[in-house]
Amino acid sequence: MFDDINLVRLLSSSKPIDIANNLTDEQIRLILPSLIWLGLQQCPKNHRLTISAQLLQIISRFHDMDSIIELFEIDFHTLNTEIKRLQKIKQKIVEGGQQNSNVLINQEIITFEQTTARDRCRIVAQILFDNYEKDQQLITNLLDEPNHVRIVGDVICVLVLHLSHSFKFDILISNLLYSKYAYEYLIRLILNIPTLKLTLIELIVRCSHNDNIRYRILHTFIKLYPIHKLRLLRLCHQRQTLLPLILDLLDNSTVNILLLILSNSKQRIWFKKYQTSELVHNLIKKLFELYQQKQCSIHSIFKITAILYVHCNVKFSSDEVQQLLDLLLLPTTNVTLGLCFLFMIPSLVERNEQTIIEWLKPTMSSLSTDDKLLMIGLFCMTNYNEPLNALVSSTLDFPCRIDPGPFHHSRLLLIQRVFTNDLLVQRFATIQITPNLNANITVKHIPAHFICYLLSKGLCNQHHVQMSSWVWSQILQCTTPIHSIMLTLINELVITIVDSRYIWHLKSIDTQIIYDYLRSSENHIPTKMLILLYLLTLNDQAIGDMANRYHQSTRKLFDLLPLPHLVEQLTTKDYDAIAPQLGRLMMEQLPQVFLADHALYLETDSQLLSLRHVYKTNRIENLTDQLKIALLNGISRKKADKWRRRWFRVYAFRGQLLTLKTAQILLDNNQLTYDDLCADPHCLLRFPLQLYNYPSIIQIILFIMREILIASRHYFERIIKAKQQQQPLQQTDMICIQDVKSKQLQETLIHTQEALVIQILLDVLHQYKKTACLPAYRELQGVICSFIHQMFITNPVLAKLVHFQGYPSDQIKPLIYSVPSMHICLDFIPQMLASSELDTQIFGFELLTDLSSFYPIRTALLVVKLALQVYATLLRVLSNDDRLRFFSRTYKFLTHMSSIFPPLTQNSIYVLQQAIRACSLSPSNLPQLQWTSDSLGRPRRIDI
Repeated sequence: MFDDINLVRLLSSSKPIDIANNLTDEQIRLILPSLIWLGLQQCPKNHRLTISAQLLQIISRFHDMDSIIELFEIDFHTLNTEIKRLQKIKQKIVEGGQQNSNVLINQEIITFEQTTARDRCRIVAQILFDNYEKDQQLITNLLDEPNHVRIVGDVICVLVLHLSHSFKFDILISNLLYSKYAYEYLIRLILNIPTLKLTLIELIVRCSHNDNIRYRILHTFIKLYPIHKLRLLRLCHQRQTLLPLILDLLDNSTVNILLLILSNSKQRIWFKKYQTSELVHNLIKKLFELYQQKQCSIHSIFKITAILYVHCNVKFSSDEVQQLLDLLLLPTTNVTLGLCFLFMIPSLVERNEQTIIEWLKPTMSSLSTDDKLLMIGLFCMTNYNEPLNALVSSTLDFPCRIDPGPFHHSRLLLIQRVFTNDLLVQRFATIQITPNLNANITVKHIPAHFICYLLSKGLCNQHHVQMSSWVWSQILQCTTPIHSIMLTLINELVITIVDSRYIWHLKSIDTQIIYDYLRSSENHIPTKMLILLYLLTLNDQAIGDMANRYHQSTRKLFDLLPLPHLVEQLTTKDYDAIAPQLGRLMMEQLPQVFLADHALYLETDSQLLSLRHVYKTNRIENLTDQLKIALLNGISRKKADKWRRRWFRVYAFRGQLLTLKTAQILLDNNQLTYDDLCADPHCLLRFPLQLYNYPSIIQIILFIMREILIASRHYFERIIKAKQQQQPLQQTDMICIQDVKSKQLQETLIHTQEALVIQILLDVLHQYKKTACLPAYRELQGVICSFIHQMFITNPVLAKLVHFQGYPSDQIKPLIYSVPSMHICLDFIPQMLASSELDTQIFGFELLTDLSSFYPIRTALLVVKLALQVYATLLRVLSNDDRLRFFSRTYKFLTHMSSIFPPLTQNSIYVLQQAIRACSLSPSNLPQLQWTSDSLGRPRRIDI
């Protein structure tokens, strides 16, 4: 009677004829308050007897029609005021401690049927709408009397219609649920006031008592209003109440709610409170029925049954096991999903081993094998349970762990019959790469992890499977931030390529493929960063002939990489995963790219250039063409400055290729290679002398020179290392001795080259002074001396070597004024003075004279004191000709020291007197001393 959907449909149609023809009198009686309300709304209040004949004909069947109409005629405003007043009185009585506050209303309940319509409404409102000190007995006396059910139901409907704004529905619902007739009361209320149906039914869900009645009410409501089914069941799930209702109404729209309950450990406790053998078997039966009706997927069934087996200790019957096996063997069943399901329920494998093997073998033989299935096979083969658990969890879509005990038998069966080593490794070459791989991917195990495993265990070498092309494809699909697995993948690939334990080796990534990519691509920096990591790692790991071969094949690739730009990008967080290793390898193999000068030049350049422009090859061609013009016809100073700015911008992205092209133009040698420059750096200075008229171009040449000098260190290290590896094994002590000698030879060669470069520049500067005007000379001097200063502070030993070799004396003072690091010469001047070569000693006194004038510090004072003693000694031991040559070039040392260090005036005069006697000089030929009486009276303040 209550769950007939016609009640809802006919009442909403408002057609009395249809209601009369399709509903029984009992059903019409349920909605009688609503019908009377409908009739009263269609006619004026003073003409209520003129209701339409059709409604009147329906209503007149019932003898209690008049009593319901009387309820609608009450003055509800006055009634509401009286109810509020009575509630306040009751509150005061209770607070006053009086116990007999309900005696009067109990007497009114006894005579409830004989009271007026107004008193009925007042009594019901006092009991059901009042939440102050609820009296359970009053509710029972009023609601549980069989004769009151219809009358009280009518009153409740009318009160809610008129006073819904004055009372809280949750109080009414809670009170009604204490009655044994709560189902009738609440269903009538919902049917008669459909506009409040969702509010009322949600309050019923939120109540926490009388589950049986609430179950019946919600079941009926969902049958009457199926459109609200999913909303109510979700509310039940949210409130964790009425689980039997969710299970009984299971269909395609609510299976996900059940999955949520079983997948969550806390909500599974709620499920276990209701769990019985009958409930579980009915649930499984319902799932199979839904699958037959195509309302439930195989994945959902496998997931639910796996959770029931693992977490709820459910034991399946033989019929259920057979049904699960039938689902597993269906052609439409995903093999990976089915295998993961078997791992969770290994008893299915033990009972049906041959059937499972025959089911898996065709899939593994197919070329379209799922990547996950290959990974499962690898985990089984390696007994790597942790990632297997993660993969099974992701496939079944709930966290689970495989029990290693029962699983052991299944694993052995699979690796012996299905997942053989040879088959797995051969198939892994076809595994799909991860698109847009970066560190933001949350998947714990991606194909690259498994390729790393295959490479690290040597399985690719053992089974002759090439994986280099796979790694290259994955490198192309990497984005920022770089995933940490890429560092491991590249390292494992390189180790496998150069591993000497195996006869068969993986091929390295085809150099031509990398070359074509670098030539055609523009600005995909992540891929180029990984290419650089691969090339440097390969050069670092390779030994012997293999190292030479790889170096020659990768040399041209470095020219196409934007090395300075990559160094700059390496400091960002996007490359944290590879920065430590890549930075170390670049420092060891490409130290020249860490020149700070380049960044300084760029910072002073306000013009910005987009990446796509600087990547174009014709940018380099344009630069080299302008350099050719400067060599042939000369260019203006403005154009030279502009050329320099453009050169440094393009260098950031073309790096060593631009260096090589520029050197080829300068030396007019298109066959020149980068290794040729590293082997003979000073050859770069053989360019035409007219270029010295353009300091901007000289800055570029000297920048290239610094790069080449740094690169030459690695060049010689590599050559010496290769020669050592080619030598036969000898005793350990002999090897150590040879290593030391090779290291010393390398350092000597490098220092000699660097000193030679500085000597050439000083000679050029000396010659340029003779022909150029003073401003041009000063500008070139600034550029060259800045270069020399950088060389000295980088390698202080170089300053000592250059000064022992000597250079034109007229360059000493310009160097001291233009090279801030010249003060370090004070440390080795005593060694120059102790030299057996007179020219070296003379040069030392000349250098000390100018250095002391520019740096009158304590160190200089101590050196000058020593020099005065050496000077006096030389005057005694030198031959006449040597003594005259020595004094004629160094007498300024004696005459200047008195003004620089006044405390040494007497010493200087004494040595000068010795020199006069030793050299037989006449008074007219004596040099003038450089001091005055003021200087002697007020000595210079010096750092002593």
